[in-house]
Amino acid sequence: MNKIYDNFLNLELTTTIKEEKDGYYAFENTIFYGEKGGALGDIGTINDLAIVDLKWEDDTLYHKVDGILSDPIKLKVDADTRYINTAVQTALHIMDGYYAKLGLKIVAIGVHQNNQWYEVDSKNLPDNHLDEVQKFMNQVIRDNIATEIEYVSGKDYPNLNYQKFDEVRIIKFKDLDEQPCGTLHLHNTSQIQSFVVLDSEKTSRGTRIFITCNLVTDYRLKEYYETIKTVSKQLSVGKHEIIDALDNVISLNKTLKKELDNIKKELLQYKVADILKTEDKIINFDTNDSNELRSISQALLNSLKETKALISVIDNETYMAIISPAEKARELLESIKQDINVIGGGSTKIVSGKVNISKEELVSVLDKYIN
Repeated sequence: MNKIYDNFLNLELTTTIKEEKDGYYAFENTIFYGEKGGALGDIGTINDLAIVDLKWEDDTLYHKVDGILSDPIKLKVDADTRYINTAVQTALHIMDGYYAKLGLKIVAIGVHQNNQWYEVDSKNLPDNHLDEVQKFMNQVIRDNIATEIEYVSGKDYPNLNYQKFDEVRIIKFKDLDEQPCGTLHLHNTSQIQSFVVLDSEKTSRGTRIFITCNLVTDYRLKEYYETIKTVSKQLSVGKHEIIDALDNVISLNKTLKKELDNIKKELLQYKVADILKTEDKIINFDTNDSNELRSISQALLNSLKETKALISVIDNETYMAIISPAEKARELLESIKQDINVIGGGSTKIVSGKVNISKEELVSVLDKYIN
């Protein structure tokens, strides 16, 4: 166990190379923590070169940079990332203890900066549960509870899973939580700084509760503020008027959608009338929407007396529809498929689909079957 991890504020260290293999370096000592035990790995630099990977082999951490290292080795951990990772790890330890006293268990966690959450093994939490968690953590942060670290002999530890280790590291926060853990922790609970309960959702295993912790709260607050500022500017209203303005936009959008639907229906009738005027059985139909091809086929069905085919070119792809009042559309489609590949289908009265040939080639094929 690297006892340098007992102080999460150890952010700089000068050391020497112990081993190098395949571009990865192990050092005589390190302050970097690689992802392990539910805690994210550090980021930072080695001799001013950014770390590109950290990996564990047993209890040895190997470091990789985009370059070649030589002694002396100067390690520097990014302070903000270290603080965030350590804060959420500490907070979730305390949450473990909180739920254990409720007879519940945290079964999964998310610790990435833009996705912090924990999942409890119950779908039936009380309605005021999120408020109670928030009050509890606010008090924990105010109480400034010290983190206690103790090392005990593995053979003396009561949990059989840990008796294979020479030494077991115990993390304790008074009577809130006590458990073995080798990850980094804050010195006290006030260093969590903030713990904000955002939302919850039911999952297959229970309830997922979304949070922000430490500097992540600052980042997300700024992000949300910038979003609100942008929306406020785009709507030309004050920030406190956004909700009312959005309600007006939604209402106006519904009205305009109805008006647009009515206009589309009128336009469709004009297009139907134009098609009915022609005696051609294969008709070029100008549209940029395959849905409109299907809509006009439906509109034409009750007015046509003989089979017709519509052809449209949309985004350089050829589409067709066959309308058959005599209910031979499926039969015609099967015949056409003997000559060309058609992706599509339909009823005995209307079929539609996409083909892998040009409009001109499709006309030649349809000419054989629609007469």
